[in-house]
Amino acid sequence: MDNLVWNAVYHSINGKEIKTFNIFEHSGFRDDVYKHFKRCKDRDEFASELRRSLFYYFCGKCEWEIIISPWCGGRDTESIKVDVYWQVMNNWEIFLDYVWNSKRKK
Repeated sequence: MDNLVWNAVYHSINGKEIKTFNIFEHSGFRDDVYKHFKRCKDRDEFASELRRSLFYYFCGKCEWEIIISPWCGGRDTESIKVDVYWQVMNNWEIFLDYVWNSKRKK
């Protein structure tokens, strides 16, 4: 699992720039994934636990939120606030397959 990479966009407060971050570099999240690999017997159970950990570490926390708005035109289009959880959930099935299949490669 050390080779897993899933980048999300966030604002680096210290770097004062928009950057990408590999969510598997978050130690708490990575530790949870290891635990889920050991404890969960099947893909559905693993999916439930993985979603829970993803929500806990990345959902609704200002350090993982960014604002998306149109660059040109669309003055009447509202900006939206998204977090890392939202970014991953947009590709949930692909993400889940990616992580679950990495278990077999161990």
